[in-house]
Amino acid sequence: MRRELSILLFLSLILSACNFSLAADVTPPPGYTAPPEVQSTAPVVSGVVFPLLPPDVTKGAAIYAEKCAPCHGAAGLGDGPNAASLPNPVTALASPEVARAAAPAKWFTIVSQGNLERFMPPFRSLSDRERWDVVAYAFSLSVTPAEVDRGAGIYAAQCAACHGDAGKGDGAQAAGMNVPDLTDQERMAVKSAADLFDVISNGSGAQMPAFGDKLSEDERWALTAFLRSLTFATAGEQASAAASPTVAASPAVETPLAPQATSETLPSDATAAPALNLGSLGGQVTDANGAPAEAGLVVNLHAFDQMQLVYTATTTTNEEGAYLFSDLEMPAGRAFLTTLDYEGVVYGSDVAVAEEGATQLDLPITIYKSTSDTSALSVDRLHYFFEFVDEQTLRVLELYIISNSGDKTIIAPQEGEPVLRFTLPPGASNLQFESGQLGERYIQTADGFGDTLPIRPGLGNYQVLYSYELPYDRKLELSRPMALHTQAVVILVPEDGIKIKGDELEDAGTREIQGLEYHMYNRAAMTPGSELRLTITGKPSGGAASLSLGSQSNLLIGIAALGLALILVGAWLFNRNRQAVVEGSPTATAPTAPPSAESIMDAILALDDLFQEGKLPEEAYIQRRSELKQQLKDLIEG
Repeated sequence: MRRELSILLFLSLILSACNFSLAADVTPPPGYTAPPEVQSTAPVVSGVVFPLLPPDVTKGAAIYAEKCAPCHGAAGLGDGPNAASLPNPVTALASPEVARAAAPAKWFTIVSQGNLERFMPPFRSLSDRERWDVVAYAFSLSVTPAEVDRGAGIYAAQCAACHGDAGKGDGAQAAGMNVPDLTDQERMAVKSAADLFDVISNGSGAQMPAFGDKLSEDERWALTAFLRSLTFATAGEQASAAASPTVAASPAVETPLAPQATSETLPSDATAAPALNLGSLGGQVTDANGAPAEAGLVVNLHAFDQMQLVYTATTTTNEEGAYLFSDLEMPAGRAFLTTLDYEGVVYGSDVAVAEEGATQLDLPITIYKSTSDTSALSVDRLHYFFEFVDEQTLRVLELYIISNSGDKTIIAPQEGEPVLRFTLPPGASNLQFESGQLGERYIQTADGFGDTLPIRPGLGNYQVLYSYELPYDRKLELSRPMALHTQAVVILVPEDGIKIKGDELEDAGTREIQGLEYHMYNRAAMTPGSELRLTITGKPSGGAASLSLGSQSNLLIGIAALGLALILVGAWLFNRNRQAVVEGSPTATAPTAPPSAESIMDAILALDDLFQEGKLPEEAYIQRRSELKQQLKDLIEG
């Protein structure tokens, strides 16, 4: 859906598609806004109004029950009564893995701006204070009172001497030191629990010692839970705020988004209801070639107010393959989405939001035939990252970026079977995925696992990122079979510690990524049935980069971060090798076709997708996108 919208934005530039997925950056398109759901630890959050008073968890609970529980569930497990009506899983806010990776300021931005790509409209009817209250309550769902109490005891014993009993930085031993105020809303709102856990574990500067060897992992997480509670209102503060309801953000601070006409914004003495704004919503259903779909396809309409599903409706396509819903209430801010199930795959329209006075919305849907034939699939880039867990264990990360060059969506040959199968080396253990897990999206097989996700047509549309561990004894011979045609293999290892050798493997030297040195290797195209054979030697080094961040949940965060680094390196190597071919470098092994306008546009679209999904730093995004736009300009003008 996002890809089609981007095509419209760039149509005037004749932009279209490339056979590799990038993760570096560029000047955003006009009107582009970074998605609020990016779970980054960077303290730059657009439009955040930091709370003047500590958020009130009790008040947030009432707001959550009304606004959030219908989708996110009463306990925050993503299982609310409306969740089943949404075409994508609802975020489980109570999941420690989800909550620990998020900063309150990010969740505040999501509540304020919405995230319509995941069918969450903005909560415009809530004041800034109410949004902070509900964010505070959402964070409380991922911890228990017992965990907070345990953290309070640890804090009193280990931290209060410097940070003070209430976290104000005024402890008995704080004299002469710059001890941060842990109740500072602006400071703490941009810190995730993972950030706090990292500082607790590894220390910070000369004044803050590391507690990684003094406290267990559970104790450190309990301590982070207590530190977060220091920024929430206590029972006494809640009572004080209730007794003084006039204490609120001033108009200069309160910056709500555009007003929305809802019942709760009407004055209590209103005597006449506003006139209903009625309109129609429809669209054309077309196949991969733009031909109208057949008649009789069932189209489902979903309408949302403030993330709450307010109604659904069903209709069918006519003889021209079009559908229409008439006499719909279209208040400003209401979000609409249409979906249909075609040959076992759910396809959806863009999300449309009614503007003031809107009477007609157009929501086209593109569908594809289904097939279980995987011959149209190819691996644009296969990335590897290796690191030592300890002297006897090696962790391997694999990232596949796969294109479907056909005009059909690839599905499983039979229900309950995977669409694609991936093998694991003998002895592999501790399999982890960036998204999903065994028993859900992924299925365990005799020699590895399979992915049940359908693969729609498109270049670089499908990606899977996972890691596993292998036993290691000073040397490891690793053989990985190629099930699909693979255009290139890119290998990344920490500069200090691991050495890689392999047939037809080119040493690409070192490159700094986000302040760390990595050594890179690459290999040209490999045919189905061939094998990538690697010899891995070396020993752990304390200075090497690592995914081992102290817990299983942080391991997943590290996997995602390294996935980004792998894509960045792949893009860099691709461009370097292409330039070498153009210049006639002796390192070039095969002629490479010059980039087309279509390929450059697809690279830009893939780049936009990664940035909007939160998998790409803003600085890298802006830089790489500018480079691609210049390439396109040079191509058109040349």
